[in-house]
Amino acid sequence: MTTINKGKHGKFRIKDDLRRFFTPSEWERFYDTLHPNHKFPFLFLFSTGMRYNEAKNVLVGDIDWQNKWIDVKKPKGGRLRKRIAHITTYFKKQLKYQIAISELKPEDNFKFPTIQGMNKTMKNTCKKIGIKDYLDFSPHNLRKTHENFLLAIDKDMYRIEQHMGHSAKTAMGHYVSGAIIKREEDKNKIRKWFGDMFE
Repeated sequence: MTTINKGKHGKFRIKDDLRRFFTPSEWERFYDTLHPNHKFPFLFLFSTGMRYNEAKNVLVGDIDWQNKWIDVKKPKGGRLRKRIAHITTYFKKQLKYQIAISELKPEDNFKFPTIQGMNKTMKNTCKKIGIKDYLDFSPHNLRKTHENFLLAIDKDMYRIEQHMGHSAKTAMGHYVSGAIIKREEDKNKIRKWFGDMFE
């Protein structure tokens, strides 16, 4: 059931399922359907688990290629808090490719579109591929997908907490879904994307 609330920025829709995340096959269909010019920002959020406002402020120079992590200089909660977002070898290659084709320098960011634009693209694409609850999807669902995928392949919870920048209590209350990924085929897809996270 759709609920509309009124906030300081006007009316907004409350999601029916606050913990909704992409299944591996949904993510594949979504990503494959995106226009090539729209793919990278969604891949960035999916691969890092960052919040939109954190990701849009990342500079090329914030990436530690050897250790495979990104220095999150503007994490949620204030400029004095620090966080490291880990990346995989799989995404490291995608990052290097994007930097090369866009001719980005260390002081450049990745030129994220607006959150409104990403939200519209996401809902339209989810609707196009037949996701019935497409209205429940926003860029933040990629963060939820990221965390649920790491848990599905048994990554260490403490490492996940540090990486995501929230506690296990917050994760269980707002991010982790009861829809456990059980199929080995799905887990193999996740291992391809996140298998060497934290290694």
